[in-house]
Amino acid sequence: MKLAIKFTDGSPSFTHGVEFGRILQKMELGNQNVDNEGFPVRIENKQVYISACKYYNYTPVFGDVWFNEWVSFIAIKNTSFELPVLN
Repeated sequence: MKLAIKFTDGSPSFTHGVEFGRILQKMELGNQNVDNEGFPVRIENKQVYISACKYYNYTPVFGDVWFNEWVSFIAIKNTSFELPVLN
């Protein structure tokens, strides 16, 4: 079995953050846009978010950074559109 999402950060702040669990749940449900209810996420967890987005087929978008500790984040579900075949 191959590991899908690796928790790369062993810092104490990671274990105190619960935002990833809420965001992961939204991805598992297939929500179109996923964020932390308007709040930034811990910058130490950036790679974890990237991995989760890749696994669940989302595009991660990171924005402003605050205090070198927090970063704005939204994930957008990737979709593919197939054109109908005309006969």
